[in-house]
Amino acid sequence: MVTRGHFIETTVANGSGGPRRLFVADEASSDICVDADSVSSEWTTESEAASNGKGRARKRVRLWRMRHCLRRRSGGNASDSNDSKHSSSSSSSSSTSTDSSDSNGESGVRAAAQQVGEERLHKQAEISSVSTAAVCPPGVPPALPLDSESSTGTVPLQWLSSNKRYRCLAIAPNFLSQQDICNLHTAARHHSVREINDRKGYLAFKHRVWRFELQLRALQPELYARLMRLMRQADNEQWSKLLRRSKRSRVYPEIEYIDYDVEHEGSACFIEPHVDNKSAVTLVAMLSSSDAYVGGRSCFRRSEGPAGHRELSLQAGDAVLFRGEKLLHWITPVTAGRRVVLQIELSRV
Repeated sequence: MVTRGHFIETTVANGSGGPRRLFVADEASSDICVDADSVSSEWTTESEAASNGKGRARKRVRLWRMRHCLRRRSGGNASDSNDSKHSSSSSSSSSTSTDSSDSNGESGVRAAAQQVGEERLHKQAEISSVSTAAVCPPGVPPALPLDSESSTGTVPLQWLSSNKRYRCLAIAPNFLSQQDICNLHTAARHHSVREINDRKGYLAFKHRVWRFELQLRALQPELYARLMRLMRQADNEQWSKLLRRSKRSRVYPEIEYIDYDVEHEGSACFIEPHVDNKSAVTLVAMLSSSDAYVGGRSCFRRSEGPAGHRELSLQAGDAVLFRGEKLLHWITPVTAGRRVVLQIELSRV
């Protein structure tokens, strides 16, 4: 998911004591901003009215998408770098550092931008700290104990093994607490989140999807970091695909809120067998309780042999991790109720 945006510097200190550099999304009425290192630029071409009033002209436009750094540039714990470093990006053509030739007008613009950035940071902090129990939808389970390892380091993973490593599955039971689930619902419903329809035309499915990686990173940074650590842990334990080469220190998260709502769709909801394009590691976490829907079992290609498949019934808070770009997967039809999941795909490109 790409967005327009710009960079500002605030007087809020980063981890090194210097000013903090932020990316601010330009979406209408958006109050979302993240550290500059959390985005990567790409170019696209758009058409606009020609200057002579005849026909259409084309221009290149710079858009931005989320990225996640797998290792610190100056050493340290490689799995946890994105939340502790704030370096300048080579793509920051909009740098706001001052020099002696700045006019009073330019200084005023920079001061205003700093103030706006700091106000957005404070607002995001308020949003992430407010209890969201009141906005949790029906079907959220009672409070689950949050394992201390879930917030600080590795978690116990249950592996479904196979002789072919790409067919191995990892399950993290109760990885998400009730509060985590509520926070995910809230972030996905932020006013800047938009519904998308980017599934391939040949793929049969019936569900609704919202992309919200920027919003989750901005509004719930601790939860975002734990999810990234879990995906990195699973890759380290089994596949080693995220850092296949020394220069590949970044991945690009695609975070989706997927809603299989039978009442809204008017019939059973499903998705047919498929793989996730370019997703080295995929995470699916259940956000609905098991009594909120009927059907909707997570299915994966068999571990061995010529026939059969594997099925999982995920409970609220459970997460399953797998090689999305290699392992065929699907869900059985949801025939009643509403099934909501969080899906994260980590792409190397």
